[in-house]
Amino acid sequence: MFKPFFTALLISFLFLVPLDRSLAQGVTDNWRFGNRCGLHFQNGTPVFVSGSIMNAGYSSASISDSSGNLLFYVKGGEIVYNNQNDTMANGLSIGGSYTPQSGIIVPKSGKQYYVFMHNNFGYQQNTPMTKYAIVDLSLSAGLGAVSVSNQSISPAGLAMVSKLAVTRHCNKKDYWLLAHEGGFPGSTNYHAYLVTSAGVATNAVVSSIGSNQPQAYIPAHLFYSGIHKFSPNGRKVAATMPNKTLELYDFNPATGVLSNRIKLDSGAALSPTLSFLEETYRYVEFSADGTKLYARSAKLGSYIKIVQFDLSSMNPAQIIASKTLISVDSISASANYSYPLQLASNGKIYAIGASAVHLDVINFPHLSAASCSFVPLSVYVGTTAPGQYPTSVVYDLPNFESSLFEQKPVLPPITASIVCGTVQFSAPVLSAMAGYSVVSYSWNFNDALSGANTSTISNPPHQFSANGTYTVKLALNYHPCGTDTLKQVINITGLPEISVSGKTTICKGESTVLSFSGASAYTINTTALAQTTAQVQPTITTLYTIKAKDNTSGCSSLKTVTLTVLPCVGLSENTLSGGLKLFPNPNSGVFTFETPEACEIKIHNSLGQEVYRASITAGASTIDISHEAKGIYLLEWSTKESKGQFKIVLE
Repeated sequence: MFKPFFTALLISFLFLVPLDRSLAQGVTDNWRFGNRCGLHFQNGTPVFVSGSIMNAGYSSASISDSSGNLLFYVKGGEIVYNNQNDTMANGLSIGGSYTPQSGIIVPKSGKQYYVFMHNNFGYQQNTPMTKYAIVDLSLSAGLGAVSVSNQSISPAGLAMVSKLAVTRHCNKKDYWLLAHEGGFPGSTNYHAYLVTSAGVATNAVVSSIGSNQPQAYIPAHLFYSGIHKFSPNGRKVAATMPNKTLELYDFNPATGVLSNRIKLDSGAALSPTLSFLEETYRYVEFSADGTKLYARSAKLGSYIKIVQFDLSSMNPAQIIASKTLISVDSISASANYSYPLQLASNGKIYAIGASAVHLDVINFPHLSAASCSFVPLSVYVGTTAPGQYPTSVVYDLPNFESSLFEQKPVLPPITASIVCGTVQFSAPVLSAMAGYSVVSYSWNFNDALSGANTSTISNPPHQFSANGTYTVKLALNYHPCGTDTLKQVINITGLPEISVSGKTTICKGESTVLSFSGASAYTINTTALAQTTAQVQPTITTLYTIKAKDNTSGCSSLKTVTLTVLPCVGLSENTLSGGLKLFPNPNSGVFTFETPEACEIKIHNSLGQEVYRASITAGASTIDISHEAKGIYLLEWSTKESKGQFKIVLE
């Protein structure tokens, strides 16, 4: 009677191969922002750094090398500072401003970097534009210099707002710079510019989507520009708009097109003179895995809030309904009115709150609102050191290219019982709303002997051929581009251990008997055996697959044996003549050769290569060629009177 047999199983955690985190952490290790504020992330912990001379106002950006050494930092795309906290050569008035999200740094090639900027203070020009400069760190003895300034990207006469965000292109080499058209009375046009090492495309990919965006007019606070941000995987964009409007879009990193707007929240339409006085969403940030969105709103002179939206749902209505309050703080009428949020390389989100010398923190942004752990006044960024200027966070946190912070969704461990080596695999369910839209699956079970080593379905079963350790791989292919490779290491035990004995090399025309042990019943290729042996006589080298079944457990396993067939043309099939003897034959490579008189012997392998030569005296001599591979060899002998040859079989 069949009895189910559960083989032992060791399964590692299933994991997604992330981006190079060491590079991401290094590049974003140094933050320069606010009024002379600086942080250095040491092993994930932010430590205050003094020395900055920048009073950034509303916007800043900074960049480091892959080892975490500061390279340079920028005040709103307006002024560039080197790593010695001095103004970089040619780094004054490079064409930017200090409006929100008005500067960002992107690698160009070698030691060159783009500094993208919005060139207007919000009200000094009628047609503020999107522009860039180039910083070359090979100049000025390694401190860098601005080699190109004030280069226009957006068309002359087309007013742009200061929203600047960057993500990676699908090809993982280039970038997309996302800007927004403004002007009066406003626009719904997003502009995506392709950024390569060769230059910046000025023919933007324009997506007309979402709410109307007017140009900010800061002195009277009549209009509000807000910001927009990419999710770390580059597949989503969140944007804040006037009238407490918060929107979410899909972004195609292959084409630069935005689509599928979801209006997460919106207030009543207000007149321009009132819009700034009501509660308004100001900043947004995604968790590193893209499954949560955080938004900061403020009502001047009253309060500031942080809310969370859960993007794990596949349903827009459920995402909207997931809005949950994380924190609320009272603020005075004279308080800061920016309150940004910024993801860090340690996966935490930092925020400017009610304190001018502290940052708040969300410790676990990927978790639910109840578990994300918001801690106010977490990081002190003030200083009382003698001779130091007083510091304050003021309005901003540095603006970074978002894909530097991507961390794949955390997947739960797979638990399973296996019956007779059969594993039921299940692909992880990733949220399409978070930007992980899987369009196809590619499994490789690392088990070629099974004959069914691959699969393209999401949840395939696989019968492993034998006991052993296997590294199973799954490629998740996303829309519109990109692939993640998952790995799972398993150890299968408890299947029958098959042993095969018999010759592995024969001459053409010979037969041999293969004997099996380790199980109850056997099949060789497709022929079931009534016994534990099989006589075979192949005419060419043949691979035999033996399937063995244990009748007690009902489990089966596979083993292959290759029987090599050699032509053995010209080899004598008779015993030696003239009183010569060679025994045993076949042998393991050690045999006795007897001759009544002195002779010369030479031994060649099946390729005709000489592997042994000796002069033998009369009598018995022991010959040792056991270091040679198994197979058929040709022994040639000669005396003064005669000569001959004989085959030797090494097993």
